[in-house]
Amino acid sequence: MPLNGDPNASPPVGQQPFPCKGYQVDLDGPGGEPVAQWAAGQDVTFSLFDSTRTTGATMNKVGAGHSGGSCQVAFSYDKGETWVVVHSWEGNCPRVATPGDVTNIYSLDQNYTFTIPEDFPTGQKVIFAWAWINASGNREYYMSCTSVNITGTGSGTTTTPAGPPLLIANLDPIRSECYTNQETSTIYPQKYVGDTVVERAPVALGFQSFPGPNPNGCGSDNLTILDVLKSPSG
Repeated sequence: MPLNGDPNASPPVGQQPFPCKGYQVDLDGPGGEPVAQWAAGQDVTFSLFDSTRTTGATMNKVGAGHSGGSCQVAFSYDKGETWVVVHSWEGNCPRVATPGDVTNIYSLDQNYTFTIPEDFPTGQKVIFAWAWINASGNREYYMSCTSVNITGTGSGTTTTPAGPPLLIANLDPIRSECYTNQETSTIYPQKYVGDTVVERAPVALGFQSFPGPNPNGCGSDNLTILDVLKSPSG
């Protein structure tokens, strides 16, 4: 995903700023060129790769499958200021070879399909993001972003459609309020899925509802935490 800086690398957000590790600022530069043309109502498929451009069971064999976890895909029409979630996978995302086990070995199938909402507006250089809360290993938050064009209703907008915000967790300095537990696959609070599609894996490591003390305050719609997370030292 080009907006990651290095197009082959997808490290955790870690101490880097939310969203997109800060690379959304390059949206109008070389890294912001759209990689796809999608249409409202269209079924689209994306694939996960590791830093060697490998997908499937050979991804980072010593690697970072982190027993799967839970993932969301979201869009931003306003350069990462606001986000709308359109699809969530609870458990075994990314898919691992032995769901339910503590493992770093990926499954062969790393293709994920979802539907662009039929009421999505037309937009240029819309940011598409994949966000992952891992199930095992260090408590982290991964986010990879790229730019796409969307053909939909109207002649074009820079306003993100209404809908559920992204859930954010395990980032300093909000970690004490917005966190997940070790060896668990997050069940997203209703606020972060709304009436969008949620695929829950039949088998995954330790399903658990989001444990933070104020789950409704851990979203991309919380301007207070966004201001904190935009700092590279956050």
